[in-house]
Amino acid sequence: MNNLQMKKNLTHALKFGAISGAIMIIGWFATHQLFTNEDGGFDMASSEILGYSAMLLAFVAVFIGVKNYRDKQLDGHITFGKAFLIGLYTVLVTTFIYVVGWMIYFPNFMPDFADQYMASQITALEESGITGAELQAQKEEMASFMEWYKQPINMIGMTIMEILPIGLIVAAVSALVWKKK
Repeated sequence: MNNLQMKKNLTHALKFGAISGAIMIIGWFATHQLFTNEDGGFDMASSEILGYSAMLLAFVAVFIGVKNYRDKQLDGHITFGKAFLIGLYTVLVTTFIYVVGWMIYFPNFMPDFADQYMASQITALEESGITGAELQAQKEEMASFMEWYKQPINMIGMTIMEILPIGLIVAAVSALVWKKK
């Protein structure tokens, strides 16, 4: 691959990755506004549904980006491998934006998110009928995880793992759909 082609690949990935990342960040703000109660509490179950829906909507930009690249850069012909690479580059840009955005958004707009998330999980456990030592063990495990999550490198890793696997699936599906010899 020559330098000009690599530049086109990266420029394309940056463009569609930025669109995808922006959709996700807008999704956070919308979710936060829609599901924050008057008392400052947060409806975790509904926000997770909307959050993952926004993530899938954002990944439509990857799907469109691969097709756009095929049609505009390669005269309508692309191999699975090339299509997957374009999708992968776009997903990596999206993932970077998502992680950086979360690292800024989380402490500034939702500083008590971890506590609220843990409380919602404990409530769900209690409602499921778990009691006694088993409930206590689950609470201790969650508290340990929350302490672990406070470390920036751990938070970055978990945030990457939220989005990257889904993005890789979208890149592969896009490559399968748009490949054309």
